[in-house]
Amino acid sequence: MNKHVKRMIAIACTSVVGLGVAASPVMAATTPTGTTDVFYTTDSTNIDADGKVVMVVPASISLNKNNTFQEFEVTMKTTDPTQDLPEDFQATVKVDSENKGKLKTVDSKEAEYSLSVKQQVVDLTQADQPFHNFSVSGPGTQSVEQSATVSVDNESSKKMENEKPGTVFKDKLTFKVISISGDGLVDPNKQP
Repeated sequence: MNKHVKRMIAIACTSVVGLGVAASPVMAATTPTGTTDVFYTTDSTNIDADGKVVMVVPASISLNKNNTFQEFEVTMKTTDPTQDLPEDFQATVKVDSENKGKLKTVDSKEAEYSLSVKQQVVDLTQADQPFHNFSVSGPGTQSVEQSATVSVDNESSKKMENEKPGTVFKDKLTFKVISISGDGLVDPNKQP
């Protein structure tokens, strides 16, 4: 028996088995409908040792001459959308700028920018600056947010616009949860 005949027999047997499965009766479910929770969390990181709470930060912030400021949010939320944050939830977050408050090109040209929280400018020239102390204001809270604004002034914008089109100036902000507390949460910074 040659190789092609064996292959044809194998395909025929597979087809017969497939037809037998397809012809089997399908039993109807007792409930005609069902629900599934689907959720997506953007750019988040677990902040407690058990993974019950995450911090969500924007993946990127984009500025240009027509948009010299952008508001964004840093959010603390439960990983399970059916659960609430503990009523005594507290989290302290600091922020660090890789370029110490400067937007830089790959060839080290730079321009200043600012980060503001509650209309107060954060000193990005220093490491690990206070960003916000998060807390829950009452029961039934799944997330708490803090808005902030990144902006460039006219002088910095003009300086960057003098470069050739498409030049990218960038920095990286790192948000760090330095402490958390709340019923049922374990602070990973205080584990033995």
